[in-house]
Amino acid sequence: MTAPNALIQQQGRAAQQLIEQASTLWVTAAEQSDSADGLGIDARINLIHSLVDLWAKGCAAVVQALIAGPIYGAGSSTDLVSVPQPSEPITVPPQPYPRKLTAFGPFERLGSVKATIPTSCIAFKPEILDENGTTFRIMLVDYGYAGANYSGKVVLTRTDGATVPPPDEQAVTVGL
Repeated sequence: MTAPNALIQQQGRAAQQLIEQASTLWVTAAEQSDSADGLGIDARINLIHSLVDLWAKGCAAVVQALIAGPIYGAGSSTDLVSVPQPSEPITVPPQPYPRKLTAFGPFERLGSVKATIPTSCIAFKPEILDENGTTFRIMLVDYGYAGANYSGKVVLTRTDGATVPPPDEQAVTVGL
């Protein structure tokens, strides 16, 4: 799940500006045409040049939008891509001690075993569960993986250094 995409909103505003500029050109030309002097050859040439300029700007904006895309090619830049929301809350059994959350192995995209998220691209909210804490969320660090369901394992390790009981391993499936 993602928040509103800033890049798409920016592209929409640019398209609206081009439409408004073209409308202004046509209204100005119509007003000149209705005046006593009329729309002379110089004004017509200026109108055509201005419309062709807007057309070229519009084509360039479309190409930029296709290249940038809402997610693809944007890498982990938060300036270009909307920030994905964390997963739904994941519930684990409570324990009387704090536990650190870590991803164990890559998370595999459902339906495509070859598409995986490296553990370095996964974060947790909170990073450490308090005593008797039962819920956490998984978040992406690299937003290029947003928009799919993944399955993987989360390891909950005691933060006090005790080795008994051993770390708890939870299999999870999340939408990111």
